Amino acid sequence: MLIFSKGRMKLAAIGLSLAVLALVVSQSIVYASSGNTQAVAQGYSSDSSVQTGMIVSLDTNDSQKVVPLSFNNITKMLGVVVPANNATITIGSTNATHQVFVTNYGTHEVLVSNQNGPISVGDYVTISNIAGVGMKADGNESIVLGQASGNFNGTNNVVGTTVLTGVNGQKTTVSLGMVPVAISIANNPLAEGPKGLPAFLKKITKFATNKSVSALRVYLSMFIVLAGVILAITIIYSGVRNGLISLGRNPLAKKTISGSLIRVALFGIIIFAISLGVAYAVLL
Repeated sequence: MLIFSKGRMKLAAIGLSLAVLALVVSQSIVYASSGNTQAVAQGYSSDSSVQTGMIVSLDTNDSQKVVPLSFNNITKMLGVVVPANNATITIGSTNATHQVFVTNYGTHEVLVSNQNGPISVGDYVTISNIAGVGMKADGNESIVLGQASGNFNGTNNVVGTTVLTGVNGQKTTVSLGMVPVAISIANNPLAEGPKGLPAFLKKITKFATNKSVSALRVYLSMFIVLAGVILAITIIYSGVRNGLISLGRNPLAKKTISGSLIRVALFGIIIFAISLGVAYAVLL
């Protein structure tokens, strides 16, 4: 009976140790997850137009300077301006006349507008027609900043307004506000892809290149592959045909003719492989 009791005590001790270990691990995971809302921020110089919460890109004339991101330069999205104390580590120069800190990871307040409608939790956020200001993304933008962790309906928590002028001269007043965004710059999952392409071609090119490709480039790459296939088949067919004719005329040259056929087949395969490489380069 004593032995049985000792055995139970050992099992209980092991079970208690495992429970404590599981608790420590779970708390570490929770702590790590909460700590991910902060990140490294890089310091850049800027002019006074760059404010906290703005989406920025590098200045084309100075890689140490950032400017408010414009819609036309959406592919150059760098990150969001954050207060220095919002990042775990800040890296920057102390001699900059006007220094800002930019991060591209974590959850931070972003200046947004309701240009594309109200923003709700889970909506993708991208750059709007207002330089440096975000908006709700739809299928017309190639890049997104991340997903909203809060709401902005254009009525509550408004920090300002501005007027946009459309292509037809119509003016629209939009509201500006701050909303937390889980930043993860990536291709827009909502992007509809180029017009003039069947859905299956859009999926194939998206999978192959991880970006939206114009219909012209897709069809050009298909033409290159088709030309490569035709050329390879023609070379191989001609080689086999001539080889068989030569073999019929001179059976003793079988070994030489077989070697020639192998070389012709390899040449056809190389032609096809080159066409594939060129077609893929066109897509990129």
